[in-house]
Amino acid sequence: MGRSFSSPNKKAISCKWVYKTKLKANGSLERLKARLVIRGFTQQYGVDYQEVFSLVVKMATIRTTMALAAHKNWGMYQSDVNNAFLHGDLDEEVYMQMPKGIPNPNNKVCRLKKSLYGLKQASRQWFTILKDTLLSLGYIQSKNDYSRFLNKTSTHITVLAIYVDDILLTGSDCQEIQHVK
Repeated sequence: MGRSFSSPNKKAISCKWVYKTKLKANGSLERLKARLVIRGFTQQYGVDYQEVFSLVVKMATIRTTMALAAHKNWGMYQSDVNNAFLHGDLDEEVYMQMPKGIPNPNNKVCRLKKSLYGLKQASRQWFTILKDTLLSLGYIQSKNDYSRFLNKTSTHITVLAIYVDDILLTGSDCQEIQHVK
């Protein structure tokens, strides 16, 4: 695998390029996409990471949120956060082998400061940023379902339900919904 570093148990994790062709609805080419992903399946618990976390909203929360929105005649919005897992700062020391195609005559490795797709810590770090941002905007995290956030005023309420990097958003305050979006 990789060379040893500050800890004899640390190994540089391999990575690979993933290519995808994106097509328009009519079948014509929209763009070619390339993403560098780390092979996180080779990470070892207790060595390369200590904790993982992926936010999954409870089905009862989805049903309740949708029923409330339907009853109150609120709009319902869904969004997928682009590149969500690339924004988290890493707490652990994680090393990655240089990607294929990049000259590396001295056999150097990369120390990751931010998450990459495939890394065991990526969803945990993404959720930390999202939660901190929502709390700073005045949202309150539910104690019954950590994936639900509420923003209540004396006249309005806004509800967010989060599933990994997808967000379901509804409420009575159209300005707040636009602000969050």
